[in-house]
Amino acid sequence: MAVSWILSTVSLFATTIGALLIFLHLWSAPRIAEDRLSPDERQAGEKHRKRALAGVGLLAAWLLVQAVAVLLL
Repeated sequence: MAVSWILSTVSLFATTIGALLIFLHLWSAPRIAEDRLSPDERQAGEKHRKRALAGVGLLAAWLLVQAVAVLLL
């Protein structure tokens, strides 16, 4: 039972760190080749980026809540 709990906890922390790193990458990613895009393409790309940022942010926040719960309980 203890080995299973330790493996689950380690995998939760690893997944949380991965989600946070992806969120930070999306947050600070440079805008490459935006000057070559049409206004419609630029708008669609920014919309997609915002949605991806929101989705990964929610995932990272949920995993962080679970990791804190594991530490406190």
